[in-house]
Amino acid sequence: MDWIVPVSDSERASGALLPVSAGKAYGPMGSGGCVLLRGVFPTEMIDGIYREFLARYGAMDLQQMSEQAAKPLPNPFLEVGGARFEIVPRMQAAFGDPDLFANPLLRRFLTPLLGSDMRLSGFTIVVSHPGATLQHIHRDHAHLYDDPSVGKSLPCYAVNVSVPLIDIDMQTGPTGVWPGSHLWPEGQTPSPETVTAVPFQRGDCVLMDYRTLHTGMPNRSARTIRPILYLVYARTWFFD
Repeated sequence: MDWIVPVSDSERASGALLPVSAGKAYGPMGSGGCVLLRGVFPTEMIDGIYREFLARYGAMDLQQMSEQAAKPLPNPFLEVGGARFEIVPRMQAAFGDPDLFANPLLRRFLTPLLGSDMRLSGFTIVVSHPGATLQHIHRDHAHLYDDPSVGKSLPCYAVNVSVPLIDIDMQTGPTGVWPGSHLWPEGQTPSPETVTAVPFQRGDCVLMDYRTLHTGMPNRSARTIRPILYLVYARTWFFD
């Protein structure tokens, strides 16, 4: 499955994919439950968000994040695997830019999938430190009905959009996916060796049907902390 679709400068400037690009993107999104759109955001914008990330969290090492995550609720830090943390940032400064969380191109692409009244359901950063192992394979949410024949026929109800804040190669560990797994019944677990993972570039985003199985790949780098921003868009009646 060809699931990588480049976004041209003119498409980014106009805030909409051309029909041929949209067709190439909706195909893998429907059949595979995922698509990688290359170049949705200007790199200068992502660099600004990364500077804001560093200003807020850059001084925290693995031990400090672990200690923060161990504090009682309410707590914006959650440990989601060895040396891996999910952070809920305040949507201020660069994190509060409408061109980020309400990006016109993304909204236009997601509208046929989720409706024009879709909601921003989640806004988090997942940080993996050097030494982070393969994250557990998971869906962001289970099928809405136990009957597998029903789940396969239902449309998408939420989409997770991952936005890397740095260029991520196979050493630092991109998000890995199992295309088509959004249609698999509960309990069908793939082997890690069958994962699909490619390097991410600043400006890219990976869109995943909320039912698609995925994982955070290991961070085998010597010193690079890997932050990925996750934006979740959902139908009005769904809240995770």
